[in-house]
Amino acid sequence: MKSSIKFILNGIPKEVDFKTSAHLSPHMTVLQYLRDVLKLTGTKEGCGIGDCGACTVTLAERDLEGKTVINSVNSCLILLGMLDNKHLITVEGVAKNGELHPVQKSLQESRGSQCGFCTPGVVMSAYTHYINKRSFTRESIESSLSGNLCRCTGYESITKALISLKSTSGKKESVELPELNCDELVFTRGESSYIKPCDLNSLLKYREEFPEYEMVSGASDVSVKHKNEQLFDAKIIDISDISDLKRVAYEANNLVIGSNVSIESVKDILCNLYSGVKEYLCAFASLQIRNKASMAGSVAGASAVGDIMPMLLAMGAQMKLSSAGSSRIVNCREFNSSYRKHILKEGEIIESFIIPVPSALRVLFLHKQSRRKDMDISSMTFCIGFELDKGIIKNVLTGYGGMAPIPRPSQMLEKFLEGRAFTEDTFIQAKDVIAKDFRTISDMRGSAGYRIMVAKNLLIKCFNDLKGEEDGSGN
Repeated sequence: MKSSIKFILNGIPKEVDFKTSAHLSPHMTVLQYLRDVLKLTGTKEGCGIGDCGACTVTLAERDLEGKTVINSVNSCLILLGMLDNKHLITVEGVAKNGELHPVQKSLQESRGSQCGFCTPGVVMSAYTHYINKRSFTRESIESSLSGNLCRCTGYESITKALISLKSTSGKKESVELPELNCDELVFTRGESSYIKPCDLNSLLKYREEFPEYEMVSGASDVSVKHKNEQLFDAKIIDISDISDLKRVAYEANNLVIGSNVSIESVKDILCNLYSGVKEYLCAFASLQIRNKASMAGSVAGASAVGDIMPMLLAMGAQMKLSSAGSSRIVNCREFNSSYRKHILKEGEIIESFIIPVPSALRVLFLHKQSRRKDMDISSMTFCIGFELDKGIIKNVLTGYGGMAPIPRPSQMLEKFLEGRAFTEDTFIQAKDVIAKDFRTISDMRGSAGYRIMVAKNLLIKCFNDLKGEEDGSGN
């Protein structure tokens, strides 16, 4: 058990002992630590809630095999305690020996910056892209910078600057990691507590003892919630480094994904099962957030407009829920009980998701309807999976978000489509089922009429998209 963390910052080893540093707490965000404590003000604070990307930094850590993985993250969301055993790189650490990094140089020479407020975040997203040896194409740049807003420079000049790096992106840059120390971090000061267990058994013990503590992995929800409150008074269990919750394995005919696997990793994994997953999950927040956010974090929030649960419903997924001394398997359809409520018992956690490996006959359609393409909360979500057996629809599973107080399937639609021919007329007739099955509401994200209209029209889009895939003419 320890009260300190060790990490590397821009190549320099750092140790922070929270017991002897009265002005420091593991609860504080990395952005606060950089700007207020270290005076490294190159990292900017824009929105403070993960929307703008001005605070983007690069974070290197070990994966389950001990290999170094490097990601861009929002420093306004991750907590200082999460830096243990990692290497943090800020914009101050990008240039070497007085010479600009190729990313910085290209932006400078191609007029990729005007006011410069957002530029450090753009540099860090592009730098992460560069050291991961990804090619700089228009599509890959848009993906990497989807969480970086720029109000005055214009994205075209930024894109052109980074495309010019195509010939140099293969240069290897090594990122050192500190010696691994897996001791538990336990810190209490006044009303605040921060516990970072080292394994699943330890987590379940603490969860049983402190069921009221908030569990964090990517800390997106917690950091946003406490943006205008006092995060230092929070009681937190940090599960971000528990390897037991990051495992991915095929067992029998199922894919088992640990609850703490990042959304970005889940996207890459599920793309091997369903082609439509990539586009759907790319609309989940930004790359910086997807690099840290987990499926369990999204699902446990029990949001009526969450993107993850409708997808899991359409996949026929189950969840393993565990507590000290016991575990149970539940269908995802059973998880949400009412608005913002779920069936997790006191002391219980989501350990993993169990997703059936689809047969060659199974197809999946996923769609998130939102006002913006990137970085937006959905107005409604429609996901559907079924088997196409000689032109007949079978074993239909659906998932809707934003159409009811909870994410839920449409059993009426499933029953209607079952056994019918895969034709446009079938999906046109299915429109009437939507109005009968849902009594949705109007709110800031869309009126009830709008949601019903979109839900009806998505049935036709579903048919056209899946027909295109069957005909070999899909996107």
